[in-house]
Amino acid sequence: MESITAKSELENKILSQYKEISDFSDKTCIEFMKLLQKIYTPIWNWMFYCFNEDDIRNAGIEIFHCIKRCILKYDENENHSFLGFLYSCLETEIKHKKKRGELSPIRMCSRDDYNKAIKLIKAAEKIGKNPSNENVQIWLAKQTDWVLEQVKELIVKYHQSQIIEETSFESSDIQNPYPLPEMQLITIENVKYDLEKIDKEFSSCQTRQKVYLSSFITLRVIHALETRFEIKEITELLKSQSFTDLSLLECLLNKAEFPSQKELALKLGKDEGYVSNRIKEFFEKVQRKISIG
Repeated sequence: MESITAKSELENKILSQYKEISDFSDKTCIEFMKLLQKIYTPIWNWMFYCFNEDDIRNAGIEIFHCIKRCILKYDENENHSFLGFLYSCLETEIKHKKKRGELSPIRMCSRDDYNKAIKLIKAAEKIGKNPSNENVQIWLAKQTDWVLEQVKELIVKYHQSQIIEETSFESSDIQNPYPLPEMQLITIENVKYDLEKIDKEFSSCQTRQKVYLSSFITLRVIHALETRFEIKEITELLKSQSFTDLSLLECLLNKAEFPSQKELALKLGKDEGYVSNRIKEFFEKVQRKISIG
């Protein structure tokens, strides 16, 4: 009975928030983007009452893109409810993900491999082709100095980077089904707005906190951005933010190895566990403020 009630409450919340979203004619304004981010959470929680948990987490990236498409494409004049339409689309997306077969979640795509892969992805997209298609990959190999097997591997690594996050800064070999708060917070569609919110929250921190928070926030944000943007883009996004630790931005530009969270804590004379909790709290505060608007 409790699960039925909880599911019903989530459905009511989804419909209420969707009503707010559907009233917007301008789908590019900040207010619309804020509401779009807000509705992701109840839909995500609702899905666990509808589908297998492992299937949901394995298709996490595809699901968030699917939710956005559903919100933009739903026509209330059609003979189905929004929730029915959403369920049908999500069910199809999950089935397609399973049918394609899961990419082996062995490791996070390295920064160097990601930069190579993104060039291949963009080259394919420029001619309107799917980079996962073998004929397209043969064409891509001819455009570069890489053999076909290297191109295939880079494309696979790119897709791995979309579904795998590091669970710690000591190991990148473990799949994390519960994304870190900053990974959930920073979106491709609204990255400048998200970074402004992070910067505003940082500005409200005490001066003594800023001394160490700056480094840890920058490290987390760079890792969150690396799988979505190129180095030059990340540099442009971060260089004007007050929270940015410029020494870490220099590491990014020089493709140098980043210090681990543990090494940063030791350098700043802080307990790693204490720092981890403060950073988690920081990003959760930002997320709540974005959700509230």
